[in-house]
Amino acid sequence: MKALLDSAGVRPVFQYAVLLLMTRPTAPWQLIRLAIKAAATDESDRVAETSYAVTVTAVLAEMEATIWRLDAALEAADIQTIGRLLKDIHDTARGLRTEINLAADGAWARQLAALRGEVSRRLGAQIESAPGKVRRLLRPPRQVGRETVDPADTAEAEAAIELVGICRTYAGELALNEATLRLSSDLQGVLERETSTLLAALRQAGDREQRYRRSQLDAAVRFAAQVFGAEYAALLAKAAARSDRNTVRA
Repeated sequence: MKALLDSAGVRPVFQYAVLLLMTRPTAPWQLIRLAIKAAATDESDRVAETSYAVTVTAVLAEMEATIWRLDAALEAADIQTIGRLLKDIHDTARGLRTEINLAADGAWARQLAALRGEVSRRLGAQIESAPGKVRRLLRPPRQVGRETVDPADTAEAEAAIELVGICRTYAGELALNEATLRLSSDLQGVLERETSTLLAALRQAGDREQRYRRSQLDAAVRFAAQVFGAEYAALLAKAAARSDRNTVRA
């Protein structure tokens, strides 16, 4: 591919050829390997002196465009797309940092740091609300006003938990290590406390409250499967079933 690009000749044609090539790899960030090959080194200062420096600029621009697409996915709460975009952003950031020795005071390093910061800020605002959404859904209300919890609220809480998990997977390159660890711990604490309270409340519930409490526990089982795993969720479901039987006998 480098031989073909070298034959492109004049600069505008070369640049268009680079952008066309960028659409071909599964991981577009790998285009920077052409720049490393052209410079015969991974030192960013030397890479910047070659005509292939445009590949690094193009990869950073694509990363910025991916962040714009992430904004739309976050607004639409499209978890599947969010996960795919975060993987792309994570892999691009890691590739740039590990394959090129970026000068700390260089333009590329500053741009990459700014983009990582933008992603961190966007995601931080989204994931901080996860424990609160779970807590509000599972906390016994002072007065039961409906037969079951709202399925839309349950789905929203599940999506928030899943987003925390996705962010934790890619936290290293997104400057979210501390936040995702803290929020994962908070989610565990909320589930442990609120499910214990719900189990006790279910055993003491009257006819009017029983169905609502049971729906809360059903939601808690789904959340527990995300946070603790299937085995813990199965144990919680059995505990809920026992509480149901105790209520019936009472």
